[in-house]
Amino acid sequence: MVLLHGWGASASTYSALLRASGSGRRLLAPDLPGFGESPIGGGGWTTSKYAELLDGWLGQVAGPRYSLLGHSYGGAVAMRLTAGSSPPDRLLLCAPSGIRPEAERRPGPRVRLFKALRAAGRGLPGRAASNWEAWLTSRFGSADYRAASPELRATLVAAVNEDLTPLARRLAVPTLIVWGAVDPELPLEPNAKRLQELVPGAELVVFEGSGHFPFLDQAARFAAVFDALMDAKV
Repeated sequence: MVLLHGWGASASTYSALLRASGSGRRLLAPDLPGFGESPIGGGGWTTSKYAELLDGWLGQVAGPRYSLLGHSYGGAVAMRLTAGSSPPDRLLLCAPSGIRPEAERRPGPRVRLFKALRAAGRGLPGRAASNWEAWLTSRFGSADYRAASPELRATLVAAVNEDLTPLARRLAVPTLIVWGAVDPELPLEPNAKRLQELVPGAELVVFEGSGHFPFLDQAARFAAVFDALMDAKV
């Protein structure tokens, strides 16, 4: 069983789950490049590139049969892996990113203003351009964007603009979706129900009172749900 962490996190996010799980499965929790103790390497990471790297790694350490848990950004990577040539035998998606219920809507005025100002600064000379970019980041950038290393900012922008809706429809393994009822990052409505509608046969478990990290907010319950999925015959 491979556990993929979310944006800005690391494998250590799953420490409580690793301790609480009673499953007899071998549990592997890697740090994605650029997070935790894993160096970023060449950069230019996207969900597709992470999935490609993990696919090769899994062939070496997990063999042909493995299961997959992905949280938040790791959930988007998990969907990429599941839709690839070596899918897992089961999938647990915990508040995954990548599904944009409003993907077809025109960007809001704040986004349009940011893009216009960024374009206006492209003709500035070296240092002035850097200062302009730094000001835009401080004024318009999200907390995640400001905290990200320069090498990972492009990865975050790609993730924010990514829509995995067509890919979610192609997932063909038993899938359980777990979502916190008071998730402030990716609200339960409309995200969870939308994903459940997209993934064929997916089941949804809502953790009342939990936020974006159900496996931390309600560790014992999450471990029980996790173990039940891991030990179920598929």
